[in-house]
Amino acid sequence: MLARQYGISGFPGKKSVEAKLWKLAESLLPSKDIGIYTQALMDLGATVCTKLKPDCSACPVRRSCVARKKGRVEDIPAPRPMKTLPTKRTTWLLLLHKGSILLERRPSTGLWGGLWTFPEAASKKIEAECRLAYGCDIASTKKLKILEHGFSHFNLRIQPLACEVRSTSPRAEESGRMWIEIEDAKGAAVPAPVRKLLERIS
Repeated sequence: MLARQYGISGFPGKKSVEAKLWKLAESLLPSKDIGIYTQALMDLGATVCTKLKPDCSACPVRRSCVARKKGRVEDIPAPRPMKTLPTKRTTWLLLLHKGSILLERRPSTGLWGGLWTFPEAASKKIEAECRLAYGCDIASTKKLKILEHGFSHFNLRIQPLACEVRSTSPRAEESGRMWIEIEDAKGAAVPAPVRKLLERIS
């Protein structure tokens, strides 16, 4: 209520804004009947000068309200700033061979626990990694459009890399991995970003 009355911008929870409001509030305290005064302010804020849809027509101090004069009743006080989430980056290997794609199961705990996803690149030497780690001889690679996926505590920025596989070895089918036809993969237990990429390449 004081923020609107005196046109104090910014989120009230910010230290500088909070200090300004406290200083203002202390300067406005009456010499007597402080309890009645503070209760009146709280009632006014709870019933008239509410956070959403304040009833300015019923406000007894509307004529001197700075926010009302400047047409900023909806802007003051400012809402809590959105928290900036960290961004994690990864490269997914979409290993394609004769209409099938290689998926691997995530560990049972952690992100997407137990679901099937694409292998993640551990280095920039993609062809060597695919040959040594997944038993795939790569014929060609192509970067696809970056995919972003949000979680409550971070954003994931995914660079999909389509890899055409020339030939495979038994290593590609080690425990926790499987070759599966793309259409069948869409119906498997895969997280949303994996399903989106499967739709793209089908």
